[in-house]
Amino acid sequence: MDHKKFSLGALFYNNKFVLVFSVLIALGLWAVLALRNTEDIPRTVTEVPVVIRLSDSAQQSGLKVFSPTDAKVKVSIKGNSLTVNQVKNTDLQVEAKQASSLTGPVSDYKLELTEKKLSNLTNYEVVSIEPSSVLVTVDYYSEKVFNIDTSKITPPVDPRYYLNSPTLSSDSVTVSGPKQVVDKVAKVMVPYEQDKTPLTETKHFTSRLVMLDADGNEIKNDRISLSMESVDVTCNVLSRRVLPLKVDFTNKPYGMMNLLSRVSIEPEEIEVAGPEDAFANISEINLPTIDFSTISPTNNEFDVDVSLPTGFKNVSNIYTAKVTVDLGSYTTRTMALNPETITFKNLSAGSEAEVYTKNLSVTVVGPPGELETLTENNLFAQIDMTGKEEFTGQTEMAVTISITGGPNCWAYGNYMANVGIREKTE
Repeated sequence: MDHKKFSLGALFYNNKFVLVFSVLIALGLWAVLALRNTEDIPRTVTEVPVVIRLSDSAQQSGLKVFSPTDAKVKVSIKGNSLTVNQVKNTDLQVEAKQASSLTGPVSDYKLELTEKKLSNLTNYEVVSIEPSSVLVTVDYYSEKVFNIDTSKITPPVDPRYYLNSPTLSSDSVTVSGPKQVVDKVAKVMVPYEQDKTPLTETKHFTSRLVMLDADGNEIKNDRISLSMESVDVTCNVLSRRVLPLKVDFTNKPYGMMNLLSRVSIEPEEIEVAGPEDAFANISEINLPTIDFSTISPTNNEFDVDVSLPTGFKNVSNIYTAKVTVDLGSYTTRTMALNPETITFKNLSAGSEAEVYTKNLSVTVVGPPGELETLTENNLFAQIDMTGKEEFTGQTEMAVTISITGGPNCWAYGNYMANVGIREKTE
């Protein structure tokens, strides 16, 4: 006859046995906890949060607690075992309350701790709080905005290229926290580890921000914060080219076919930097246009601004060019314009105009031979009413002078005439 061996492990595959065993274990644990002597031997509750409160007067003056912000302590309690063993850290709150005597900022300010019961479990006694006090920093809240310093971003660049000023995803950052600490911040900058290989193309990277004091020392303080911890940095690497300067003229006499031979520009060219593909659309730098009405034998030199298209950098740092028009033997002659010959352009069909100016002297520039042959019949004047079609009344308007019979002559200066505009009468 075979006898089956008894196996303890096999019992745990029996559901009824497992149920009975679980109940017995639970009862045993309850008995241990219930019989533990918490009347004489305190139980320690850990991770109890500390709430720090300033007096009303301190809060009204703008004072604020900056540290610690999440202090936690151990609380020892004793009493009825059934109650004590149920108390959790969420059933307790420890308060650090400041006395009304605090009137200004202070560091390492000592506050005594007291407990507060939050739940219905109250049948126990607090024996001790560890630690029994906290050191806090109290100050006024302060904010300062700093332009981010990029002076340390100086990577080496291939001589054929130019490093433009670094650009950031944000040019400024706000530092906030206790005033005494914020006031120590002198600048916020982007640190940079030098590249070993010279750059030949634009570089992008993300960098942390560093706060420095007046002596250049880094400030590391968890009581202050930055509105952003890092920025995206772009080191723009541009191609370099030498481009000529060019100037154009308006109201040029129709006979001056060789004008460019009379014009000199100083300097003739400058070095610029820009995106490689952008140079496909630019072969020269255009200077501001010069109106011939501003040119005469005594006024033939002009300082004009050198402006570059967006995205280009003036490597030569030359921002003004001198344009000289060589007029050789050109001279001037003053001639009288007959005001009755002034015509109007773009005058409203329902309006009529009258010129009140009776005398108008015009300075004409040109070669002596051509000037001698001109008469008042060679002078024509016009007033352009563009944009003033609806105007009625009397006012002063600009007069444009043109010359016939002198292909190399032009009128020098600005001219005005008093006119009256009125509606036509039937």
